[in-house]
Amino acid sequence: MKAYRLKYGPEKIELPRELIAALSEISENELKALLLSAAAEGGETDPAAAGLTPAEFEEAAGFLRGAGLIQGRSRSSARAAEKKPSAPAEPETRPEEKPAGVRVLTSERLPDYTSAEIRELLAKNNVLSSLVDACEQTLGQTFNPTEINGIVAMHDTLGLDGGFILTLLAHCAERDKRNVRYAERMACSLVEQGVTTLPALEAEFARRAKLSSAEGRLRRLFGMGERALTKKEQACFAVWTVEREYPFDLIEEAYEVTVNNTRSPGVAYTDKVLDRWWTEGIRTAEEARAADGKKKKKQAAPAAGSFDTDEFFEDALNRSFAAKKKK
Repeated sequence: MKAYRLKYGPEKIELPRELIAALSEISENELKALLLSAAAEGGETDPAAAGLTPAEFEEAAGFLRGAGLIQGRSRSSARAAEKKPSAPAEPETRPEEKPAGVRVLTSERLPDYTSAEIRELLAKNNVLSSLVDACEQTLGQTFNPTEINGIVAMHDTLGLDGGFILTLLAHCAERDKRNVRYAERMACSLVEQGVTTLPALEAEFARRAKLSSAEGRLRRLFGMGERALTKKEQACFAVWTVEREYPFDLIEEAYEVTVNNTRSPGVAYTDKVLDRWWTEGIRTAEEARAADGKKKKKQAAPAAGSFDTDEFFEDALNRSFAAKKKK
């Protein structure tokens, strides 16, 4: 077979050799997330650049962290690095120095137990033995020693209980990932994020599902098609559906206000309308329509010298968006 080599420009990305072993399991989204993370060199990534939604990138990155192909960077350490003076740093105790512009992705994974250690753990812990049997039933297969090692490691090393592990395996099976190694990598990623209990796991899966399912409806509402979302749109959608949990009909009502006032479906304008309603304590579409009705009555019979703050807000907002369009 003909051999090829990568063509490099002024900078290059270095990938871990362990990636080769994972290629048979890695998905297209996970490969995209890997390349995005490598190119970002520890900084923020833009999932839209690879055609991924934030939820898709997050799930793919979780697999990659669990696989030991990438590692997370906490916000506090990132801020500390930014504030660190540019004076020469202490030499690091590494076997070799890597040139600037190269991101090294380290390999981390759970420990391997010997057959004797596994037999001893299963003999001492009937719950663990029953857990292995339940996990086999969940995935519909009989485990080999490596797969049993994965279950034992998640329980014994990560400290995850049976309910957590079974729920995680069921989630993987629903996504047609009937692979203990995949679940093990995902467990490592979740623990790294602070998700260590069954309620926290269920909440995390619910959050991901909510964001993923809501995005499709919002795309259709705003007529976005399959184009990549901007960072601003991603942030707005996350606030609407996950953080504040707006009912969808309330978002539709704000969309109607947006189109009626601007003649175009703009996410930024809709976000300002929703934010104003949130500040005013409006939580349902009925409350929004009632508030709009009251405003129209005030406008129909304004008192002498009165000042309508809602009308002022909308007039100012419309002028702002009109000015932006002219630019």
